[in-house]
This record gives sequence, structure tokens and C-alpha cells, in this order.
Amino acid sequence: MPEITEKKPNIFKRMGARIAKFWRDYRSEVHKISWMTWPDVAKNTVLVVVSAVILSAIIAGLDFGFSHAITALGKLV
Repeated sequence: MPEITEKKPNIFKRMGARIAKFWRDYRSEVHKISWMTWPDVAKNTVLVVVSAVILSAIIAGLDFGFSHAITALGKLV
């Protein structure tokens, strides 16, 4: 005699259950996040902007120097 197997719920119920589980897990993980304070965010933002400006100035200086050096080499020929 063949065994009777239970039917799986339809695709919409399975997907709905998966989506609901995802959002429950997501919400649980978001509550575990340790957020920075606003003064720390502001301090780090200023640090990143200042670092980017300094690095840009260094790269611009190197580019200017190398372009003039190549031009000077071209005039020697």
C-alpha cells in the first residue's frame, strides 16, 4: 500500500513564510548594531574630508611635476 505524503503548502504561503522570517531576522539583527554617536560621526567625516583634500593635493602636485618634467625632456630632444 503506498504511503500518503503530506502536500506542501502552495508557493505563495511558502514564500510569505520565508519573507516574514527574513524580516523578523533582519529586525533582530538591526537591534544588535552599535551605532556611533553624532559627535563621533562628525569627527570622522571631517577626518575623511581633510584626508581626501590632502591626498588630492599630493596627487595634483605629482601630476604637475611629472608633466613639466616630461615637457622639459621633450624640449631636450
